[in-house]
Amino acid sequence: MHVPRLDKIFFPDDAITKADVLDYYLTVFDQLQRHLAGRPLTLIRYPDGITGKSFFQKNPPSGAPDWLSTWTIRDTRYVLLKDRETLAYLVGQGAVELHAAPVRFPDADRPDIAVVDLDPMPPAGFEEARAVAKLALSALEALGLQVMLKTSGATGLHLFLPIRKGPTCHELMLAVKGLGQEIRRAAPQLVTLERSVAKRTGVYFDYGQNAFGHTLAAAYSLRAHQGAPVSCPITVQELAHVRPQDFTLRTVPRRLALAGDIWRNPPPAQDPAPLLRLAALAGTKY
Repeated sequence: MHVPRLDKIFFPDDAITKADVLDYYLTVFDQLQRHLAGRPLTLIRYPDGITGKSFFQKNPPSGAPDWLSTWTIRDTRYVLLKDRETLAYLVGQGAVELHAAPVRFPDADRPDIAVVDLDPMPPAGFEEARAVAKLALSALEALGLQVMLKTSGATGLHLFLPIRKGPTCHELMLAVKGLGQEIRRAAPQLVTLERSVAKRTGVYFDYGQNAFGHTLAAAYSLRAHQGAPVSCPITVQELAHVRPQDFTLRTVPRRLALAGDIWRNPPPAQDPAPLLRLAALAGTKY
């Protein structure tokens, strides 16, 4: 389909144009579609590039074509990534970042993934997030749960746990909060569950991303930062040495060509009961 103004600069410090962004997203379409099929998308649009104004968008852009596949949840009409034409249209509208909810059509309040967003607050950075991720992996391994890891595309890390559908978003959020409380007890100087940004120190263990309607940067989504970083799946073994800047618009296609999609064969859907017991033991409340 026709995408307007392909010569527009989207990442000025890197001389990356809208055409480059489109080419990247079409190159990784198969991986994106595998992970995002049936998931409601939230777009972060930068019509004038990442140094211009930006906004989150859940409903389709004004004047969107009627062939877009959408899913209405409560009063919000989300776009679904059905095909390459949809992806090209979204990039044409200035979408740089693709965020998705941990639910799939048609179950809007029954997640198939539990998520943990490890978000370091300066002066903490990726090294601190790496340390907390290792603690979380150990705790989840002790529960018999397998985890999928990815960089956030900024200074953090994301942990995804495929689970069997059953708990609501709220129930799962409280369970992940219980996990966070355990990890904070193990490293109280490093981990915070403080919801107030102004009061946070160390690495924020963001359990709230499991709440209904919340979304997280998708695997292989670009992030709107200098260097055009990508939120990229990694192995547990890679956690020891990778850096966020290893994964960019320019490097990820080559990584996929050489190694394939790290998340191509995810763990089977797991029983969420061990996580839910954490919430019950901790008596967690939002």
